[in-house]
Parts: sequence; structure tokens; C-alpha cells
Amino acid sequence: MFTNISWGNYIVVVILLLASWYLFVGFRFYFDELKEIITGKRKLQFRGFENPNYQDPKFELKDQELPEEISEQASFGEFDTTFQDVDALVARLKTFIADAAKKKLVQKEFTYYLQLLLREFPSVKNSPFNSSVSELIVSECDKLESINLTQKEAEALWE
Repeated sequence: MFTNISWGNYIVVVILLLASWYLFVGFRFYFDELKEIITGKRKLQFRGFENPNYQDPKFELKDQELPEEISEQASFGEFDTTFQDVDALVARLKTFIADAAKKKLVQKEFTYYLQLLLREFPSVKNSPFNSSVSELIVSECDKLESINLTQKEAEALWE
């Protein structure tokens, strides 16, 4: 029975089944996005593998925000600068700690640079996000071999 089906026919049938499956999934789950792309309201955005900012949260946020949302936030004046500062600080902390791991900084030098970085964000120091940022510092330092910080040491960096 299977000897009557050639490999060429088999491959054509498999390709047609896969194409119909992906069309079904596309229309079922991404119908609104496809509609926006077809009408021209949205452009396709491809990310290359060589883009180092792929994990940057600010970059992700810029891609996902729609123009209507930005104008609404600006018009109401409810844009929270503290939350933006926390996002910027978290991004800079992650890059700084990754760089410190590559450069193999000594703990004293590491804490000094970390204090300088935290001083650049005084609005975060007096905000409720202070302890969360300290926890982030401790968790990121746990990934390093040479530098270990406790929660108290991380909170003392703010002073």
C-alpha cells in the first residue's frame, strides 16, 4: 500500500498540511495582529541575532508601546518618573554586574562602583522600590563567584 506513494507526493502532502496548520494557528491566535499588519497600522519588526540590546527592558518597552498609549500618558501627566528610574537602574545594575564578572573586580572596588551607580538615582533611594533593588543586587551577586553581598550590605550601599 505504501509503495504506491512516492516521496515527492509525500513531501508535497506534508508541506500542504503544515501550511494549512500554520494558517489555522495564525488566524486563530494572531488574527488581530495580522489584520493590523495587512491594513498597514503595524509594521513587521525583525530582530537580528547580532542585536545586543535584545534583552534590554527599555528596548522591549519601546517596541510594545502603541502611539495611542504614549499620547494618553503624556496628556494626563501621570507618567511616573520613579518607575522609569527603577527600570533604568535595574538595567544598569545588570550590565554593571555582568561587566564586573568579566573584569573580575575585587569586592571593595565592586561595592564602591555600585555606590556610585546608586547615587545616580536618588529618587529610588527614598522610594518603596529600594528594598527590591537591594534584593536584586544580592541575587545578581549570588551568580558571581568572587563577590558575595548580604541583604544588609546591599541596603548599606544606598547610604
